Amino acid sequence: MIGRLAAKAVLLAVAAGMAFFGIGLLGSALAASLVALFGTAGAYAVAGGVLLLPPLFWALAKLLFRPKRREPPPGLIGVLAGALARNSPMLAAAGAAVTAAVELFLNRNKPQK
Repeated sequence: MIGRLAAKAVLLAVAAGMAFFGIGLLGSALAASLVALFGTAGAYAVAGGVLLLPPLFWALAKLLFRPKRREPPPGLIGVLAGALARNSPMLAAAGAAVTAAVELFLNRNKPQK
């Protein structure tokens, strides 16, 4: 078990290193090929922009098009029932019955909409 976990950690570290140095080498190669057109500083700026803008656009899209959060159940009783349901299913069934009885008791004199 620990051996598998260690192997996965090593593979993750190797993959991260390969990605890091691969992006660096791609940027270097791109900058070297653009030196004749833009000069050294311009080539580095263009190469940095080419490698930096796609992740920035992706992060911006993730922030803008995030799914809406669900509304929490109304009232304290609903929140408590939800917390109970996550922890133990047998208590959740009993809690649901008690919650229904309490809701009926609390809403018995309210006018219908």
